[in-house]
Amino acid sequence: MSNRKLKVGVVGLTVGASHVKDYASSDTVKEIVLCDVDESRLKEIGDKYNISKKYTDFDKMLKEENLDAISLAVPNFLHMRLSIQAMEAGVHVLCEKPMARNAAEGRKMLEAAQKHNKKLMINFNQRFLHECQTLKSIIDEGKLGDIYYVRTQWQRRRGVPWWYPLSSGKEVCGGGAIIDLGVHVLDRAMWFCGHPDPEWVLANTFCKVSKDEAARRGIQNFELEDMGVAMFRMTGGVMLELEASWASNREDEVITTRIYGSKGGAVLHRVVGDGNAASNKVFLEIGGEVHDIPLDDKIISKMPNVRQAFLDAIINDEEVPCTPQQGLKITQMLDMVYLSAENGTPVKFE
Repeated sequence: MSNRKLKVGVVGLTVGASHVKDYASSDTVKEIVLCDVDESRLKEIGDKYNISKKYTDFDKMLKEENLDAISLAVPNFLHMRLSIQAMEAGVHVLCEKPMARNAAEGRKMLEAAQKHNKKLMINFNQRFLHECQTLKSIIDEGKLGDIYYVRTQWQRRRGVPWWYPLSSGKEVCGGGAIIDLGVHVLDRAMWFCGHPDPEWVLANTFCKVSKDEAARRGIQNFELEDMGVAMFRMTGGVMLELEASWASNREDEVITTRIYGSKGGAVLHRVVGDGNAASNKVFLEIGGEVHDIPLDDKIISKMPNVRQAFLDAIINDEEVPCTPQQGLKITQMLDMVYLSAENGTPVKFE
């Protein structure tokens, strides 16, 4: 491995605080530069990690700092513009999920990465969870056989991100729970399945629980879905079911993916809160009987460092593990969900 060290910028220090933490502990980062429109947040994070270079102007930072890479943890409507601007300036980009508000924006980001020969990685951090890595290796070894049905969900009891500029609706966010939470579990489901192409989707979205709370917070005509459901048919006949909610009348918040294969199955199930207790298992037929085999029943206490994978890809000049092509396909699938929900009919992939 190269001994090269990188100069990295982080833009957006609410979500981006975790990026700063990872970069500050990385042996492959020589300097960190911060950027945020909130000067108090800049000072807070800068003081915490002893970072002196701080900007409120993204353009000025790009011009004055010779960055190798940048993390963009900004509102969704800024993903395309800032990513392209950074790559045009010769900077590799790690962009928070979703890739963009829609596939048209995502496609422009991919084209910019190809044109300027820059790494563009989407921050699909669920793939880096220990239990996801373990299950992926089991799937790749063929132990589950042919996967034919996947059900994946991130359901919150109450958890609308009111700190986000939700009053601006889809113009800023691109959508609600589906594009915010659903994108995570959709990506990991697609990763488990080997990224098949979708053929069609039937979906619906709802805003049934959060409107009163939105009104109390001064947000009138709240239009973002607090819950969405979708059923995809993929190439090869695989069915993929997606559920996501910011707010729903249920017992707890869960992140769950269930996989059904011809030789075995699996479940990754995490209850959020109270230590994030996890129950992860594979189900394998042995001697004519199906056996439950614990995959990882430990308490999940730390998210593995997806940011280091981005840095390593730059230093070693390798393909990033979460590619822009994969990010674009996920964004296309999200577009299909919203179009199906709007029209009330199945939507074909084009």
